[in-house]
Amino acid sequence: MGDVGPGIDVPVRRSGAVEALPGGAVKSTMNISLLARFHARSVGAGAARSIILWAALAILVLTGLGYQLASARAERVMLEELSAYVAQRGRAESQPFLAAEANLEMVRDRFLELYNDPAVLPAPRFEEWFVEDRHGALRLRREYFEGRRDADGTLRRGTSGFMGRKRPPLTPELRRRLVLAYQLVDRFGPAWIGQFDNFHISLPENALIIHWPGGNWGWNADPELDMVAGAVIRSTLASENPSRRPVWSGLYYDLTAGHWALTYQLPVDLGGRHLINPSHDIRVGDLVRRLAEDHPLGGRNLIVSEAGKLVAQPERMADILRNRGVLDIAQLGDPALRTVHQALRDQVMGRVATGESRILWIDALDAYVAFTRIEGPDWWFVTIFPGDLVSREAHRAAGLILVGGLLLLGLTSLIVLSVLRRRVARPLAALENASRRIAAGDHQSVAGDEIDLPDDRQDEIGLLARAFRSMAAEIGSASAELERNVAARTVELQLANRRLEQLSLRDGLTGAFNRRALDSDLDAAVTRARELGIPCTLLLCDIDHFKLYNDHHGHLAGDEVIELVASTIAQCVPDERVYRFGGEEFAAILDPTLCDPAAIGEQLVRRIAALGIPHPSAPRGQVTISVGIATADEGTSEASALLLAADEQLYRAKEEGRNRACWKRPDGGRVSKAA
Repeated sequence: MGDVGPGIDVPVRRSGAVEALPGGAVKSTMNISLLARFHARSVGAGAARSIILWAALAILVLTGLGYQLASARAERVMLEELSAYVAQRGRAESQPFLAAEANLEMVRDRFLELYNDPAVLPAPRFEEWFVEDRHGALRLRREYFEGRRDADGTLRRGTSGFMGRKRPPLTPELRRRLVLAYQLVDRFGPAWIGQFDNFHISLPENALIIHWPGGNWGWNADPELDMVAGAVIRSTLASENPSRRPVWSGLYYDLTAGHWALTYQLPVDLGGRHLINPSHDIRVGDLVRRLAEDHPLGGRNLIVSEAGKLVAQPERMADILRNRGVLDIAQLGDPALRTVHQALRDQVMGRVATGESRILWIDALDAYVAFTRIEGPDWWFVTIFPGDLVSREAHRAAGLILVGGLLLLGLTSLIVLSVLRRRVARPLAALENASRRIAAGDHQSVAGDEIDLPDDRQDEIGLLARAFRSMAAEIGSASAELERNVAARTVELQLANRRLEQLSLRDGLTGAFNRRALDSDLDAAVTRARELGIPCTLLLCDIDHFKLYNDHHGHLAGDEVIELVASTIAQCVPDERVYRFGGEEFAAILDPTLCDPAAIGEQLVRRIAALGIPHPSAPRGQVTISVGIATADEGTSEASALLLAADEQLYRAKEEGRNRACWKRPDGGRVSKAA
């Protein structure tokens, strides 16, 4: 007998019999079933087996060959589709950059044409366009931004200009160049403002003309602004750019416009002299969005530069923003990105024509990596596609052939077995069904007439069927009583175990979670922070001078204070995950991505102080708490380290006078806030 609880025994199954039943009926039934199986196997079994085996061998050989061919073809087609997708994305994403290049080349040609024609603005009335402010800076007159109609009725607006105090003398040539720059910006800017954020022309003499209806930049600029000293315009100077190549800035987030952008500048020289820099600010927010939304199922996209910078990757855009659009792949510590850039440099750059793509299999990533060039800023569009997805798709296509072969094998088997099934297999299937019903405890359906058994046959199978019905009736009677007893005791045990488990994780006084629950939950939270990069924050609270309170008011009053503090903390903490850490110490685990732990810590200090619980033995005359806060990230190795860090902040809160929350900022600075 098998013991499952006090006073509860159940029969133990043995091969060929259930000894708890009287009369040996089950044993005789099992012996009869063995005779029936032997008889079934003897009726044409040898011939049927030979035919099926030879047919299966031929079909499986043909199916295997077809499977290999179909798998190879499906894999080739899938990679061709991936190559076409990447090449098309490269061409599409290149369009804004190619358009910017074409625009600025047109501006360059037009400017040089006008500049070299002495009949154009030989002596412009400079004061009609520009005015000097009281600080000595030159600014384009306000009406050119706010709106001014020419003699022919044409309305000109949205353009501003600025030239800082730090500038060379205003020679006639420089005046003429400034006016020509304004006229070109005013002419082309309105046509391009829908395609680009703005259009501007800068001069190496610390001047800039811009068409941007979003704000009068020229009049808002600081008169002391030295644009040439900045990295953007300085990169166009001959001293910084002796080859006189066009200049692409790095990716940056335009806070004013609210999207990602980069700047393209085209230095324009004449006779070795630097004249102007037409330039565009190009929106790439849609490109970043498409990286995340438009990718092959299961794959992921990113953009890298030839110089080894991570330009865009959906899951790292926050890091890119913090680093002002520049993330050096070599310093990221990401082996996958380093491998991708190494492959780009060694096997792709210089070998892929414009508008085409190249796919590499990289063992270290167990993936196919497709590359295509984005024309303009020396960027490469990259798609990483896991190899198992390609294999899975190939196997799925080839699996259709395998299924066809198996269906053919099944049809052959059905033809061979059609005669055997009617006389042997069908009755045995009915008996097998009856045995499953008995094993599942459905004895009544077998003992009665709900199950169709061949018990009217006058052969061994009929004898076996009648024995099954008799056995089911006897087992059913014995099992019914046993099941009732087992069910009752099982429910009792489950309820008791559930109550014990809940009690083991709760503090008896406050109802908060106890130290055991804290240890388990804190280990899990730190593991998530370390392995998945999901941060967690530990908040420790201690009731100030609580021993003095107990000594003065007694332990019953102290327990009431502990309960009230625990309840107040639970009201302030999201999800009410509050733990009683020690006698008068409490803890809470927070998700800093969903709440502000520092604000919660300050709120706790204020709320407890606001309770106004008298505490004559304390310096402040009432019950207060001190709070220490620490956050775990990928660098936190153990829960004990986080606990120690929070305890250090709690100790610091006490040293600084209690009734306050202390925490450590990410930059290493320490913060302490009193109630």
